[in-house]
Amino acid sequence: MLETLKIFMKNPEYFITSPAAKGWLNWMPDKWYIKLLYRVKMGEKCNLKHPRKYNEKIQWLKLYDRNPEYQKLADKYEVRKYIEDTIGKEYLIPLYAVYDSADEIDFDRLPDEFVLKCTHDSGSVEICRDKAAFDMEGVRERLRQAMKKNYYYAYREWAYKNIKPRIVAEKYMKD
Repeated sequence: MLETLKIFMKNPEYFITSPAAKGWLNWMPDKWYIKLLYRVKMGEKCNLKHPRKYNEKIQWLKLYDRNPEYQKLADKYEVRKYIEDTIGKEYLIPLYAVYDSADEIDFDRLPDEFVLKCTHDSGSVEICRDKAAFDMEGVRERLRQAMKKNYYYAYREWAYKNIKPRIVAEKYMKD
């Protein structure tokens, strides 16, 4: 509990993004939410009428640049078809499996090294370099929690709003 409090104190935006990711602030219009989050993170008002700063322009794009292709590009599974059709499948990281839930993951069918990641968010990545030492139940629980969250509600990046939550298992790529 104390560690969680320390994280929140160092990152005051978590007071907004954490409940928002759970859907508690869904009632708030995107423009209000973006302005509030910007104020907390940047310590100043966000000028959306005449954005001058880089971060203000990013917020403006989140509100007004609604290219339908962005939804396909934001989904870590669906973007694979786009890449294959555009530049070729040789540029894709080899895919082992796609799961609709963390409970579907069959670790016995995965190689000794692999990566698991959610298709609908940013940051839910689990890297396995040695399956014998891999905390499979801990990973399952973290992925279960990630699958419950909608990244759109935490950051109001609209392209993430309707992505079907899934987990992909891919080859672990070494440097």
